[in-house]
Amino acid sequence: MKRTSLTTAVIAGLAGVAGIANMAGAVNLSTDGTGSVLIYPYYTVNNNNVTLLSVVNTTSEGKAVKVRFLEALNSREVLDFNLYMSPFDVWTAEVDPVGVGAGVTTNDNSCTVPSFVGTTVPFRNNYYAGINSDTGPTGLSRTAEGYIELIEMGTVNDATKKTLTAITHVNGVPAKCSQVVGAWSTGGYWTGAGNPQTDIGVPDGGLFGSGTIVNVAAGTVEGYNADAIEGFWTTATGQNTAPGSLDPNISEGGNTTAYTFNTSGSGNVSLATSNFTASIDAVSAVFMTDNIYNEYVVDPAYGQATEWVVTFPTKRFYVEGTFPKNSLQLASNPFDITFGSGWGIGYAGTSCSPVTVTPYDREERTSTTPLDFSPPPTQAGTALCWEANVIAFNQSFTTPSGPTAIFGSNVGANVPLPSGFTTGWVNLDFDVGVTPTKHRLTSGNGNVFSGLPATGFAVQETVNSNVTAGVLANYTALYGHKYNRVCLSGQNPCS
Repeated sequence: MKRTSLTTAVIAGLAGVAGIANMAGAVNLSTDGTGSVLIYPYYTVNNNNVTLLSVVNTTSEGKAVKVRFLEALNSREVLDFNLYMSPFDVWTAEVDPVGVGAGVTTNDNSCTVPSFVGTTVPFRNNYYAGINSDTGPTGLSRTAEGYIELIEMGTVNDATKKTLTAITHVNGVPAKCSQVVGAWSTGGYWTGAGNPQTDIGVPDGGLFGSGTIVNVAAGTVEGYNADAIEGFWTTATGQNTAPGSLDPNISEGGNTTAYTFNTSGSGNVSLATSNFTASIDAVSAVFMTDNIYNEYVVDPAYGQATEWVVTFPTKRFYVEGTFPKNSLQLASNPFDITFGSGWGIGYAGTSCSPVTVTPYDREERTSTTPLDFSPPPTQAGTALCWEANVIAFNQSFTTPSGPTAIFGSNVGANVPLPSGFTTGWVNLDFDVGVTPTKHRLTSGNGNVFSGLPATGFAVQETVNSNVTAGVLANYTALYGHKYNRVCLSGQNPCS
């Protein structure tokens, strides 16, 4: 049963007014939180943190899902596997420290291929070390933070091999996970002379998920909802691929049309339809933002700290050649520069995009000079240089990029706030007068999005020292970012 979402209903309603047919067939960012692709903006195991994740199947169908962990610098895959969910199933896992890096642990009985219930699988550096080096660090410590994408590969049925029956729980345990493991083994019905689409139907969404960053030692927890993408697939068949395959990824849904909502100066909402040549541009369009807004608290009297996560979930497809060939290419819109060439000669392990940081306190005061990160990078300027970034405020790093106080991030950028600015908000501006061909995403029908495709959240931490000795009194709160979308067609809002 395909679930009809509120987002799809709203789009269809607007489409009816506009006289446009088949409006469900486009990429859109779900306001309901369910879809066929889920983006978890950040995981970390640094600074005594672990990261929990869950995914829920809200439908009466089985689901074949690709689970992929990507490191923060350049979105190189550090682990992937297949997950086969029964109807109304929930799967949970935990990203844990493993040596200097990380790995994934699950005690959930849902079927994965390979199966690893009750064990921890370490993340790997195969795709950024050796012949796959991308000029960034090659050690396993690079796996300690990043983000996660889950992609539905198709629905699961019992057409020939009773695959749905095999993955469906009986008294809390799938009937026969060994069958789906065997299907990907030598001579199995999904490999070799077999057909990977056996018992796999059309992907149709209905997944939602959450991430939770937990620090047991500090007694803190921060939870967020995964971003959900609908309308990703156009194919009439599933895309069930072998465990360990780099496919499917979020550039391969095939849908080249994106739907976004625009607001005019009067506050009226309109639906914008943007047609692209590449499906990755349609995915980027729904994440495009000109400005990110959020708050900060850094009052030392209350032991407060704030860190923002800013993740670019499609950046890797614009800043390097086809992986794993690593053929050098010039970065393409909306990003600035090829990964590994940096902002200047020799600035390895980065792909930097300039930004402007404008702080305000709670009394409308602001800085008359745009802020730089500290310490000032000699080549990048005020820029975000990785796929997943952590912005800290009024912190002191022992290296140019960390570690940060809350997440222990080593992809950090510190903002030194003006004197007396202990509470307020910040405007992170992606449209900073860069070359007109950058920080722009232009559709074939003339819609021009300004900014960069981004997602993330802010975390505030308070350490209360005014309590009885030995009592743990740390508090954290997580707030989703607020965004300003700018999309123009000529001098008019996109339509």
